[in-house]
Amino acid sequence: MASICVVVAALYFAQDVLIPLALAMLLSFLLAPLVNRLERWNLGRVPSVLMVVIVLFALICVLGYVVAMQIYDLADNVEQYQVNIISKIEALHPKGGGIFEKLQKTATEVERKIDQPEKAAATQASQPADKVANAVASETAARNGQPRVVSEKSAPSSAVATTQWTRENPLPVGLVEPKQSPMATLSHYLGLALSPLGTAGIVIVFVIFILLSREDLRNRLIRLVTTGSAQLTLATQALDDAASRISRYLLAQAIVNGTYGMGIALGIWIIGLTIGRHDPSGTTTFPNVILWGLLCSILRFIPYIGPWIAASFPVMIALAVYKGFGVFGAIVGLFVLIELVSNNFMEPWLYGSSTGMSTVAILVSAVFWTWLWGPIGLLLSTPLTVVLVVLGKYVPQLQFLDVLLGDEPVLDPPTRVYQRLLALDSEEAAEVLEGYRRNMPLERVYDTVLLPALALAEQDRHRGLLDDRRQVFIRRSMRELVEELGDAERMERASKAAAETEQLARGEITAAEMTGGNGHRSASDSSAAATPPREKVPERAFVPKDCTINIVSLPAHDEADEIVNLMLGQLLEFRGYCTYSVSNSALASEMVDKIESHHADVVIVSALPPDAVAHARYLCKRVHARFPEAKMAVGIWTYRGDVERARERMTCVASVQLVTTLGDMQHQIDQLAQPAMMKTREGVNG
Repeated sequence: MASICVVVAALYFAQDVLIPLALAMLLSFLLAPLVNRLERWNLGRVPSVLMVVIVLFALICVLGYVVAMQIYDLADNVEQYQVNIISKIEALHPKGGGIFEKLQKTATEVERKIDQPEKAAATQASQPADKVANAVASETAARNGQPRVVSEKSAPSSAVATTQWTRENPLPVGLVEPKQSPMATLSHYLGLALSPLGTAGIVIVFVIFILLSREDLRNRLIRLVTTGSAQLTLATQALDDAASRISRYLLAQAIVNGTYGMGIALGIWIIGLTIGRHDPSGTTTFPNVILWGLLCSILRFIPYIGPWIAASFPVMIALAVYKGFGVFGAIVGLFVLIELVSNNFMEPWLYGSSTGMSTVAILVSAVFWTWLWGPIGLLLSTPLTVVLVVLGKYVPQLQFLDVLLGDEPVLDPPTRVYQRLLALDSEEAAEVLEGYRRNMPLERVYDTVLLPALALAEQDRHRGLLDDRRQVFIRRSMRELVEELGDAERMERASKAAAETEQLARGEITAAEMTGGNGHRSASDSSAAATPPREKVPERAFVPKDCTINIVSLPAHDEADEIVNLMLGQLLEFRGYCTYSVSNSALASEMVDKIESHHADVVIVSALPPDAVAHARYLCKRVHARFPEAKMAVGIWTYRGDVERARERMTCVASVQLVTTLGDMQHQIDQLAQPAMMKTREGVNG
């Protein structure tokens, strides 16, 4: 905090030096690509820099002259707009008075009541001063041999004559300000005019020398912050990242704002020629079109609120110039239309990747730099904050800047879901999961989001960090979320299957091209497919219609293992398997009996760390002792250690397959179920 305070104080007190330097750096980032292009045309470094700088500042001077002339013309015609403004106010004013008039009358009456005691007190306070003035006049007349003069409003002459001037009753004294000389006035106004011109001159000099020696400055900066090869790589990446972000942002912003201003100016001009022609005022040309276009281009550099500040000026002029409201409504619609086109088409196309700043960071940075450096700080807020974000990305000690200002998520998807469940907010957790389900297959949602979140909950539970209330809530919410995701997937597949059936009836597709709502073109005997076409995943085997593959899922220990079995059961169900999930409240002997009663072709044991391997080993031994030939796979979900060592610790038969993800489990089930599928096909063919 002390370092931050020192830095902010230095930025404030050294702004006379830092503002021109920051403006020069900003313009250098904008002009460097143009200088590089001219250098590639063999124009040389010095001619290229001078040409670009001269053209830029000549353009700025021309635009400044045009804006000055437009402002002068606007100021010259302001009095002509007064009549229209008064007429519009009268048109909006209700006849016979209304609520606004009543409110105004009430406010005036209240103000009069409040002012009465103050005026009385002021009158009483002025009486001693009147007495003193009368006494002074009387004494002066007496000394000059003239009769004493007493005002009618003053006290009796005897009281006035005997008035004494003391500390408690001083003689009133007035201050007379000396007149400034013409030279002092001229110096004052010259100082106001020369200050921005001096700043502009310093900026021009900085820009020229920065562009001339930009490689040398870059090398010196790298040498200043590096002491080894590792830091050299880091500094190079940071500088390249900052330069590319700022240059891309400035160039895209200049193009967007320039086209925006041109569109506004052209639109206002057309509105004046078309809609304004039919206005009773007879004005066919909207005044100062160039001024409003330039103002919109410049103010649009202010994040979010800049365009609407710029829009307020032509809107008010439309109300003042034209007697009707047609031009006013058309200009408001023009700004809304161009803003929609710019925000939804121009900016995404030109910006590509963002500056790496969040929306809140852009607003906060605008407020901070405006408070620190005024309007210039508002213009420089985004580029300067981009530099801070890059520093936070590459400098470990400043990583908090990237966390506070960056736009990248600071919590990974599993942590986001788990954090919402910890806060007892299952609704937002469901929204997060639904967002991922729209962009990736259900299998990936379970493997990369929901299953790791469940593992985080289990780790905290074993550490004693979860109370009973949160344990119950998290497990109940997890089960509900899995069921909701499964229902949404079923509805989506059913709607796709119905649409394909209609296409088949109309002859648009053939039976061989139907997917059954699965997203894959497969044979007509495939009753269910693997994943929707949102994201590519490995192809999965399909269970034929005339084949029944029974799979029994056993939880190794507790309810968390049962929830994982629910996820896996949904995925296998969509592919045509018959799955049966045993409750975690069942005894080990009862689980083994379920295998026999359901004629299981494949047995699955689900175990979620950290307390997983021991329970899975015990259950594996029980199943193998009862059914030595059973096809078995054990899932140690989200396990990050050595899988081979975990297999050795289980001390079960080598034929048992060990996996860590739902995707791998499906692949192993496909392999284990192949013999049963072959027997079914041989029986059908026989």
